[in-house]
Amino acid sequence: MIRLDYSNGDFEKALDAALKQFAPNRRRLSKLGRYYEGRHDILMRTKPQGMPNNRLPHGFPKYIAELSAGYMYSSGPIYSIKGDDEGLNNLLALEEESADAALNMRIALYQSVYGQGLSLCWLDDSLHISSLDPRNAFIAYDDTAARKPLFGVILSSREMRVYTDTHVYIYEGVNNKKPKTKAPHGFKRLPMVAYDNGPNLQGDFEHVLPLVDAYDTLASDRLNDRGQFADAMLVLTGIMGIDESDDNMSAAAKLRQQRTLTLPDSDSKAEWLIKNANEKDIDVLRKAISDDIHKFSMTPDLEDTRLLGMSSGIAIQYKLFCLRQRTAIKERFFIKGLKDRARLLCDVLESRGLKAPDVDRIKISFKNREGALFKE
Repeated sequence: MIRLDYSNGDFEKALDAALKQFAPNRRRLSKLGRYYEGRHDILMRTKPQGMPNNRLPHGFPKYIAELSAGYMYSSGPIYSIKGDDEGLNNLLALEEESADAALNMRIALYQSVYGQGLSLCWLDDSLHISSLDPRNAFIAYDDTAARKPLFGVILSSREMRVYTDTHVYIYEGVNNKKPKTKAPHGFKRLPMVAYDNGPNLQGDFEHVLPLVDAYDTLASDRLNDRGQFADAMLVLTGIMGIDESDDNMSAAAKLRQQRTLTLPDSDSKAEWLIKNANEKDIDVLRKAISDDIHKFSMTPDLEDTRLLGMSSGIAIQYKLFCLRQRTAIKERFFIKGLKDRARLLCDVLESRGLKAPDVDRIKISFKNREGALFKE
């Protein structure tokens, strides 16, 4: 989270400080996005020429993020309020006409992958609500206990947009100190909303990335060992081997090319030089890493036969306890974001002369989702 000392009210200085804070965080977010898309660090590994170099990424990050987001948001939020059905109906109707059906699901997925989802409300002839990629957008807050939002920033290759409580400023790139345009955005508050993934803004799979890397490395090396077994080296003991005087090729190059190693000895013998891999130990280690990924990400392994064989509702709830606890935290922060967005929509309703509900009285909840995981 970007926190700033705004006691002097210097907007340009605060904006510059926010961009400097966001730069290293952007690299972190880019890595999370890469892993979600399956572009793991193992794909960048190099080996000497002629050596097997299988590079196998595994989709744990995608599995964790999509299961987590889908589990939380599979049925969508339920809004209720006592004694103000008209105001609530106006709010829900405005949101339905202003956003596509997948908006909240995209935000929930961003929340799960990057540790925070973001949305923007904007006006032209009508109201629009869009999700924002957290790799290119952020909200800056003051450093007081109130954590007041100061401004929001959206970056693109051509320009930078900065939203305050009242205006939107458009800059030609991040290095330009003066905006090329300034205009009121039509809302009474900052039109960007954050949906945090907990107090630390950490992605659901972020803290298990070292384990994912270890799993990728283990599987890749296992396949490389298979390739090296096919290219096993012949060891000739006490037998005339490679003639080192035939050309200028180095001994190491000849060794790789001819796959033959000559050793002096009084006895003559030939044998294959291979790496003895204990497949059982490798399988035990692979399963241990996989189990740790699921345990520490608080995500159940839905292929676990112990889970699929459970018929008792209590047993299933016990197995899903950690996922439920993590989801409860995510829901609280997501609901806060939904309420902040509802306040923006209520401003629009009031500007149109329509009845708006009291957002503080609105109750937002999510349905129980265990049945969706195990229904036939």
